[in-house]
Amino acid sequence: MAAVQQVVEAIVGDITTAVATEARRRCPVDTGALRASIRSQVTAHGSEVRGEVYSDLDHAAYVHQGTGIYGPRNRPIQPRRAKVLAWPRPGGGTVFARQSRGQRPQPWLLEALEAVATGRVDRRVVY
Repeated sequence: MAAVQQVVEAIVGDITTAVATEARRRCPVDTGALRASIRSQVTAHGSEVRGEVYSDLDHAAYVHQGTGIYGPRNRPIQPRRAKVLAWPRPGGGTVFARQSRGQRPQPWLLEALEAVATGRVDRRVVY
């Protein structure tokens, strides 16, 4: 039985590594921190073998799932304590706004899984 477990762990490890590699390729890049943070691991508990691909950066979920009207809450981003929002403009300067529509989702991790998977991926259970 131990030999079967080792074979299963090796297969799950190969698939997990392939998904992580594809995720790095598909990940949107601004500074490169998100791409560099992508990790994978395989764990075994009894007869269950699990492969995980993840990023531990706080903003990874926001990039993947979207924000504002495009994200899970489906509403504009508004300031809580101030009168306006402010964020740095790419290339220099600052943007000021009373609200923001948010960022469209860029599901690079889900797309990587779909590219590597041999079967259909149920998008409802991935998150």
